Amino acid sequence: MSKLAVSVCFSLLMMGAAAAQPTCPAAASGASVTSATASPELEPARLMQEQAATVTLHPVGEVRFVRTPERRLDASSYGGMVAVDVREAGTYQVSLSAGAWIDVLKDGAEVASTAHEHGAGCSGFAKTVSFPLQPGRHVIQLSGNKEDTITVMVARK
Repeated sequence: MSKLAVSVCFSLLMMGAAAAQPTCPAAASGASVTSATASPELEPARLMQEQAATVTLHPVGEVRFVRTPERRLDASSYGGMVAVDVREAGTYQVSLSAGAWIDVLKDGAEVASTAHEHGAGCSGFAKTVSFPLQPGRHVIQLSGNKEDTITVMVARK
C-alpha cells in the first residue's frame, strides 16, 4: 500500500473515530443565582434558558415553598425556588448537577414531568427531567439537595 493510501485510510479512520465519540452539549455557564425562600423574592431568582447557573440554596426549613414539594423534606437538606420565563410551548428539560427533587409550577399548579434521565457523563449534570411547558412564568422548586449550591439549566428539548 502506498504512503498516500495509508494516509487516506488513517484519516478516514480518525474521522470515523471522532464521529463515533458522544458529543456533550456545551452549557454556557458563569451565571450565579440566589434562590428565593418565598414567592415575593422570585424576580431576582430568574434563570435564563440554555444557560447553566450555579444556584445558591437555603436550609429547607427557611423556604416557604409555593406548593409543598412532592417528596418529603429532610430537615438537614437545602432547597429554594427559581423562576424561568417560557416564550414557546414545548418540552423543556431541567438539568441538575445533583439529585435534588424538582417540582415545576405554573400559576401555582404542578406541571407533571414526562421523562427522567441521567445526565450525559461528560455534561456535569446528574439528572435531567422533562416537562411540557406553556408560555409564561414557571417556578422551579428545588428541595432535598445535600449541598447549599447546585448547577441548574433549563433547555428546550
